[in-house]
Amino acid sequence: MKRISDMMTWKTESSSTRKTKPVIADEKTVFFLTEKVIKELYGVRGSENVTPRYFRSGKLFLSCRNALWANELWMTRDTLCSRINLELGYEGVTDVKTAE
Repeated sequence: MKRISDMMTWKTESSSTRKTKPVIADEKTVFFLTEKVIKELYGVRGSENVTPRYFRSGKLFLSCRNALWANELWMTRDTLCSRINLELGYEGVTDVKTAE
């Protein structure tokens, strides 16, 4: 199965060189990958209780149903960032903010 990062390159072929330019992920792509990673880490319960709200300047804002989920995500925010960036293929998400 292909990763999203493999599909997000723009390739141009000139006479002797081949260049790739990474495409910056949009908000919907980051939301899709966030939901996927949350479901992998926390299962169906996690995906029911955590919702991505918006993504701006490398910061991902998540809305949680209660304070327990917000605390759990805050404690594992580094893992969450690294897993999302692994799926993206570059350092797109620098920080995760949670709110109840």
